[in-house]
Amino acid sequence: MESITNPEIIAVIATDNDGVICRFNKGAETLLGYSAAEMIGLKKVASFLKKEEFKNFKSDILSRYQDKNPNVDPYRLLTLNDGYDAREWTIVKKDRTTFIAHSTLSPLKSESGESMGYIRIIRDITNQKTIETELLRKNQVLHYAEKITMMGNWQWDTITNAVTWSSNLYNIFEVDPNQELYFDTYFSFVHPDDKEVVTVSIAESIKDKNFYDLLHRIISTSGKTKTIQLLGEVITDNEGNVIEIIGTCQDVTEQRMAENKFRGLLESAPDAMVIVNEHGKIQLTNKQTEILFGYPSKELLGKPVEFLIPKRYNTKHTTHREKFFNTPKARKMGEGKELYGINKQGKEIPIQISLSPFKTEEGLLVSAAIRDITIQKKAEKKLIKTKENLEILANRLKAKNTQLADFAHITSHNLRAPVSNLNSLLEFYKTAETEEEKTLLFEKFEIVINHLTETLNTLIEALKTKNEGSKELETIPFDEILNKTKEILSGQILKTDTIITSDFSKNPKINYNRVYLESIFLNLLSNAMKYKSEDRTPEILIQSAIEDGVQKIWFKDNGLGINLERHGHKIFGLNKVFHRHPDAKGVGLFITKVQIESMGGEISVESEVNVGSTFNINFNA
Repeated sequence: MESITNPEIIAVIATDNDGVICRFNKGAETLLGYSAAEMIGLKKVASFLKKEEFKNFKSDILSRYQDKNPNVDPYRLLTLNDGYDAREWTIVKKDRTTFIAHSTLSPLKSESGESMGYIRIIRDITNQKTIETELLRKNQVLHYAEKITMMGNWQWDTITNAVTWSSNLYNIFEVDPNQELYFDTYFSFVHPDDKEVVTVSIAESIKDKNFYDLLHRIISTSGKTKTIQLLGEVITDNEGNVIEIIGTCQDVTEQRMAENKFRGLLESAPDAMVIVNEHGKIQLTNKQTEILFGYPSKELLGKPVEFLIPKRYNTKHTTHREKFFNTPKARKMGEGKELYGINKQGKEIPIQISLSPFKTEEGLLVSAAIRDITIQKKAEKKLIKTKENLEILANRLKAKNTQLADFAHITSHNLRAPVSNLNSLLEFYKTAETEEEKTLLFEKFEIVINHLTETLNTLIEALKTKNEGSKELETIPFDEILNKTKEILSGQILKTDTIITSDFSKNPKINYNRVYLESIFLNLLSNAMKYKSEDRTPEILIQSAIEDGVQKIWFKDNGLGINLERHGHKIFGLNKVFHRHPDAKGVGLFITKVQIESMGGEISVESEVNVGSTFNINFNA
């Protein structure tokens, strides 16, 4: 518990049922400015939460669980519904300053299900929110930029034929934004005289896996004839098959007007914009370029674009530029690499560049949007470091929690079945009429007791394991595990007259953790007998196979079955029971699911009430 409540990065605060703080870790002391001594047993969580936000929290919880009582305790509602709450809070520190936090609130319960209080995990996301706000602002700028340039972007999934347009593309075609799009939707707007040109161009782009710039006419919904220019990129999978085409669309009907608007966009853009011709000479710049590089526009006109790049990159950049003009397409420059510009003072600046080619009467030009990412690079490094620390902490907590829960449940549950069978054998022993019957039953006593001792010793050794990844694997025949399980459950099998059949011919063995495999067989077989139908002899069929490289096994019974519509969502939950059986604890299926998933597999169930159930296990899903 100490390792859970004392991480360095996040605050972990536990309270009792009355909301009084009973745990306050180092992270909480660092983030909130209070010492643990000032808070534990003296303060409630409400002391550092804003009242208006608590009202919103209460309103949300009441609405979530449809409780109309205004006096109800929202914390109590969460406990009653086995719920949790995750949201953003404004946290008030001891010095009365505030920060924005992501808070996760979960009820704490004992093994018997009694409420023990609550645990709240708090993480400071002030910087993250600042970055999100900036990204949102930049996305809005991009949206406005599309409107100003009369451009839109599109995506065409050639596999499903699904098409996605940006909002401004709907405006260009005058289409309802709610309309479902396909390639034929776009093609229906193509001018009749241009349909053949478009068909041939698209076919060649797919064939050559290279999008050819396309200039053609459309007839919009209102009947207007417009000329549009398409630029795009063909996306292929690892086998070279075309799976997607993405690109831009610009309305160039009024070229002169578009050029004027482009100039206005250039000056209003938040980034430095540099227009370069196919010879690499700078044709046009905006005010942001002057600010970023320190050169007046007149000093840059006619200069090679390499003038703004550190000399060590000049040779390579010239080669890249020539290649780009041979196959021009909209893209980011140097993806995955760090790019630098150099200003008039000789200072290098980390930058991000997006390239967009466009045709003019004077030839092909390229617009380079250049962004100073000095602040962004610092923020990224900080975020990466924080993420790495959080991932390390989360993995440690997950491993410890899984280990504790895993072995605690195995110990409490897997020992119950052998003990129960000893009781069943004892009943048979008491009613045995001959010495021969008693001798036979006594032999079964010895077998079950030996298995019980073996299970205890195995669990004791397993509890010493400190690393989740240290589970020992061995090649185990399914027949061996089944025979051992039948011996352990021999009393229950005799008592219920259960018929167990198996077919492991298609996959007789598996490389697996022995403790887990024995537990899986024990839980599923004992459950099948526990929930047998009173109207028929219990029958259990176990089969194994390998399908598409996946090792599988099925446990099929003819018992009571489960109403999956009613209970399907919680069938593998902890302490979830579906029949009024006196021994039902709601632990066996939970343990089984945890064990299978911890080994990289999955379990599912098919069931029909009064017919039976089939549990399907994929060991290496």
